[in-house]
Amino acid sequence: MGQEKITKAIADHGALIEQAFGEQSSELERIAEALVETFHQGGRLLVFGHGSLGAVANLVANLFLHRLTLDRPLLPALSLSHDATLAGALHRDGQSSQLFVRPLRAVAAQGDVVLALGGPGRNEALEEALAAARQLGCKTAVVLWGKGETNSLSPDFLFCLKTDSAPRGVEGTLTFGHLLCELVESDLFGI
Repeated sequence: MGQEKITKAIADHGALIEQAFGEQSSELERIAEALVETFHQGGRLLVFGHGSLGAVANLVANLFLHRLTLDRPLLPALSLSHDATLAGALHRDGQSSQLFVRPLRAVAAQGDVVLALGGPGRNEALEEALAAARQLGCKTAVVLWGKGETNSLSPDFLFCLKTDSAPRGVEGTLTFGHLLCELVESDLFGI
């Protein structure tokens, strides 16, 4: 029983990665190129995710701040997904949709790249943060897992992971973050 579940999970993960990155590698490359350009111009990466994707956002920001594959200078990145106190206060006051907008408005500048990590279903906090990022003159990118509607998001870049499985969606989003950092490191530091 356990071996069958493991085998199926590995097969599902592999199929998702092969499909998503096979079909959308050019979109990943476009996001990496925009981020390299942003770093060259003194801009930053601001990343956030809702729920378990908040932990992925933290990890992705740390990959840029520290390193993925080599010792190198830091790359300016910040996760906006780690403030539990703000989340609680906003929820208490019925303003959960402001979870990412408030820190974004406090730190974002024109030319920064804002990377949103999302799952299935409508997410007002994600939508409002993307709208604020556009108003501030930021480039916007979304990594979205699920098979839902994406028309309301209208980011500059969109990478979709077509799965209804939460574990596979989170894994695919983390793989995206690793590959994004790998491409940026390679371009900036010649590896």
